[in-house]
Amino acid sequence: MNERPCGENTVQNVGCRVKECLYHNRADMCTAHKIEVSNENARRKAETFCATFENKASF
Repeated sequence: MNERPCGENTVQNVGCRVKECLYHNRADMCTAHKIEVSNENARRKAETFCATFENKASF
């Protein structure tokens, strides 16, 4: 998504436990400006994924 973290502001109180994500904060919340959940063919929760994820080690 090529966005920068927006500080401690969270997107609609979306929780995030993925500590390696650029948008994760210490309160386990998402700080992206928006999120996108992908896999239009998903039929189960396990088949969906967060397309907003950016590995913070890449930045």
